[in-house]
Amino acid sequence: MHGVEDYSYVQFHHIFPLQLRFFDADQFGHINNSIYFQYYDTAKMDYFEKLGVPFDNRHVTVTAHIDADFMQQVYTSDSNIEVQSAVTHIGHKSFIFVQRLVDSVTGEIKCIGRSVIVSFDLEKNESVEMWPEWVEAIKKFEGNNIR
Repeated sequence: MHGVEDYSYVQFHHIFPLQLRFFDADQFGHINNSIYFQYYDTAKMDYFEKLGVPFDNRHVTVTAHIDADFMQQVYTSDSNIEVQSAVTHIGHKSFIFVQRLVDSVTGEIKCIGRSVIVSFDLEKNESVEMWPEWVEAIKKFEGNNIR
C-alpha cells in the first residue's frame, strides 16, 4: 500500500474492545469513517486511565494533529473489532499516539491512526513541557525508553 506508514515494529500494549453501535453506520451497515476517530478517542481515554496519570485541569492534552489510513471497511456485523494503542515517541511538549482498528480474531488491520497529542496549560492557553509523571508512566507502560 503506497503512502501507509509501516507500524509493524510497534508493540501495542493497550487493547480496547469495541462495541459497534447501530447508529455509527449507514443504511448498508458500513461504519462511517468519521466514527473511527470517536473509537480512537474513547480508547485514548482508557489508555490514560490505565496509565494512572493525573487527568485534571492542570494536566490537559489537546490533539494537534490526527490522520488515518483506512485499509478495510468495518461493518456493524463485525463483532471482534478492537482498538490497539501505543505511544511511539515522547517529545518535549507532545507525544505520538498510534492506534489501529483490528479484527481480534483474524488480525486484519482495518485502519491505522496517528495523533500528535500536546500537553497544554488552559490558563496560559499554550503548550507546556510534558509532565514528568506522564513521561515516566508512559515509559513504564510501553516497556521501553521512547523519549
